[in-house]
Amino acid sequence: MVPPRPSARTLLLGPDRFQRRLDVLLAVTLGVLTAVAYAVGVFELGGGVVLVPFHAALVGLVAAAGVGYRRGGLVPAWLVAFTPHVGLSVTWAFLWLSTGRPLGDRLAFVFDPAGLTVAAVTAAVVAGFGYAWGRLFALAAARLRPEPNGNA
Repeated sequence: MVPPRPSARTLLLGPDRFQRRLDVLLAVTLGVLTAVAYAVGVFELGGGVVLVPFHAALVGLVAAAGVGYRRGGLVPAWLVAFTPHVGLSVTWAFLWLSTGRPLGDRLAFVFDPAGLTVAAVTAAVVAGFGYAWGRLFALAAARLRPEPNGNA
């Protein structure tokens, strides 16, 4: 059975308040875990100019696909794709910038409008692809699932 079409509010925010809170918790967790992964060397940045960090984008893509698969909202999908990029910025600001910089300079790096804009746009593209793939996979799984009365 194909699920009914969601309302615009449900499509943007998700089905219910509990799920939205879980999505925010997931986003914060992904941001922290991505920051730690970059800090300990599990994830690495390539050489040259890095506009789209591969590992942060991959984490966001998979998480956004998960949100799409369980029919969450587009905003939570964007959020789970955005926080890994912020996690990378936090790692960069607090571990990789030259030592001796004041806390204000490090926070200014994390909250730099240009950097946040690049991360937000990247997250929108990544989340859009991930969410679409997740929704398509959920739709295909729903169509292939046998009917409860035994009909295929």
